[in-house]
Amino acid sequence: MNLAEEIRCTCVAPGELAICWLGQAGFLMKDHNGNQVIIDPYLTNCGERLRGFKRLSPVLIQPEKLDPDYYIVTHLHFDHFDYDAIPQFLKRSEKPLFLGPSSCRKELLEIGAEPKDFHLLDRGDVYEDDAVTIRAVLADHGTMAPDAIGIILEMGGQCIYFSGDTAFHPELCQQVAEYHPDIAVLSINGRFGNLNAAEGARAAVLTGSKYAIPCHFWTFAEHGGDPGEFCELLQKSSCAPLCFYQGEIRIVNSKHILICRKETA
Repeated sequence: MNLAEEIRCTCVAPGELAICWLGQAGFLMKDHNGNQVIIDPYLTNCGERLRGFKRLSPVLIQPEKLDPDYYIVTHLHFDHFDYDAIPQFLKRSEKPLFLGPSSCRKELLEIGAEPKDFHLLDRGDVYEDDAVTIRAVLADHGTMAPDAIGIILEMGGQCIYFSGDTAFHPELCQQVAEYHPDIAVLSINGRFGNLNAAEGARAAVLTGSKYAIPCHFWTFAEHGGDPGEFCELLQKSSCAPLCFYQGEIRIVNSKHILICRKETA
């Protein structure tokens, strides 16, 4: 069974949320009604074409095989704003709703999106409907991406913090803690202005999250990242580390983590 079929066939009960790591900083979430959110998916090899960053990990799923309702982009860097994948989503008759900061809105409009396809999510902005609540919070990615955001996603009875690309700031983590996230998803590559493993572990604890997922490592030779150190540092903390392999789907509920690969709808 390929990843697209696994996503389609994964059964999600009320009060649960399926989470799939798409590699790099990309994740897909699916609730019991079949609503799907993707955030920062890097689905192509545009990094090598644009910047010479050769992908070391395989492409897990083709853009045309994904069917998201919501597509969140935290900033304009190619491994978050996939310049070769996004135009394929824009060609669809039923497009996902794109959400992200002002720089992403400008770029999307330039490559063919219509204003109705996009909901602005600058820092402090919120999008809410019956399926999701999506909040944009501060991320400090320096001058490389001055309007970069983190995301707090409420969906399927879960609250998940996605750090996006950011440096470590205790006050940023304390602001996130006010939303009582169940899970923190943290970029730990330690280069280009990002958290390293130790900073990511500290951030996870400061946010008050029950679980912490490391990401944004091992896709490019230019990136570092040590998920082993991240997990080791969290072993004796109040926050449990949770490592995914690329393409793994897990179901989260209010009590425990379930590994789910073969359940069918």
